[in-house]
Amino acid sequence: MIGATARANVGLAQLAAVAAGLVVLSAYASRIHAATGLYGFFAMALFVASAAAWAAMVPRDVDETTALWIILGAALAMRIPYLASDPYLSSDLYRYVWDGRVQGHGINPYRYVPAAQELAALRDGAIYPNINRADYAPTIYPPVAQILFFLTASVSESVIAIKACMMFFEALGIACLLDILRRLGQPLSRIAAWAWHPLALWEIAGNAHIDAAMTGTMVFGVWLFVKNRPLRAVLVVTLAALMKPIALLALPVFWKPWDWRMPTVFAVVVGLSYLPYLSVGWKVFGFASGYVAEEGYAAGGGFWYPDLLQIITGPLVGIGRVYVLASAIAIGALAIIIGFRSDRSERSAIRALAFLVGLFLVLLTPHYPWYYLVLMPFLVIFPRLVTLWVVTVGALQAHDVYPLYPVIDYGVRQMTFHSVVLLAIFWDVHARNTNGFKLNSGVRLS
Repeated sequence: MIGATARANVGLAQLAAVAAGLVVLSAYASRIHAATGLYGFFAMALFVASAAAWAAMVPRDVDETTALWIILGAALAMRIPYLASDPYLSSDLYRYVWDGRVQGHGINPYRYVPAAQELAALRDGAIYPNINRADYAPTIYPPVAQILFFLTASVSESVIAIKACMMFFEALGIACLLDILRRLGQPLSRIAAWAWHPLALWEIAGNAHIDAAMTGTMVFGVWLFVKNRPLRAVLVVTLAALMKPIALLALPVFWKPWDWRMPTVFAVVVGLSYLPYLSVGWKVFGFASGYVAEEGYAAGGGFWYPDLLQIITGPLVGIGRVYVLASAIAIGALAIIIGFRSDRSERSAIRALAFLVGLFLVLLTPHYPWYYLVLMPFLVIFPRLVTLWVVTVGALQAHDVYPLYPVIDYGVRQMTFHSVVLLAIFWDVHARNTNGFKLNSGVRLS
């Protein structure tokens, strides 16, 4: 018989061995991707995600503090190669640096497209040539994101500075989640579901998407809420929404029926945030309308489910708009139910937010993997929900930057992805118990 101490040592050794393997893999990930294309990239994602799931869910008789240090130490080491390398899956971060640079020269970032002659003096050989939509799209990012870009550029107008900034917000989210795990009485090793997740590695350390700052700030707001500081939580989440609007979904969770203070805090924060940029008038909303049109949403398209239906049935007049209306009604109805819920506990709040964000993303069917970063906190709290793993890992197939061709057609990949998501939802809904997360009227977070 192996004693408890021996089992604990074996458990720590296994965890350390897996951590070391992931660190080595991260150091060579870009080379493997370059040599194997889509297939190697996705195989790596599945392997890393499997390791993250194992670390998050396998119970061990080990010292929790030691296990946590192994997980977090490996997470930091895994991010170093991505931090030091140039992004190649997405070029969005170059726009972040550019917007910060423009503001540093006293120019409103919403006023000109990067290719405008008025900004010619700001062009260089490292940032400007890599900006996407430079000749026709003004910036799309909301004011708090712009303030963040300006502050970062004030320190350094570089790729590594913006990556470090996004990793800071990721660390903020992880730190808040650790305290939430303690409050819920859950193992701290569950943080591996985020810290080791391939989506976080590629889209935060690798591509530095603003979603990282939004998610980290949103989790900070949730932490304030569970600490019984609701007005501060509303303030912080409003700031997160002014980085990327998905964070707005947390506001119905925080709201107490007929409490006028929360809407007032929201309105004041929005007004003060936009105030420095109002010199351009309506142009302060940037490329938002153009992006909606470019993605096909303006015409009611761009959503996978109605598009799939029309592949089967042929063109259906107005189906996209009907889908948008039905989705808005579904999300709005759930938001109202959540706002008026009788259970105001922290457990209820986290569960409600998970449902609302999950429904929004399933209905929106985003074309870009980084949109799903906002699910990272819920993967930590509910690591046995199959849907969250399928969505966050499967989303990586949407990248169209692969060195080797031919690759699987994008439409085929999307069809496979969303079909598997539906199967995962079916699995979770019909599971009697997924780690205490019961999807029925007796829902309970244990």
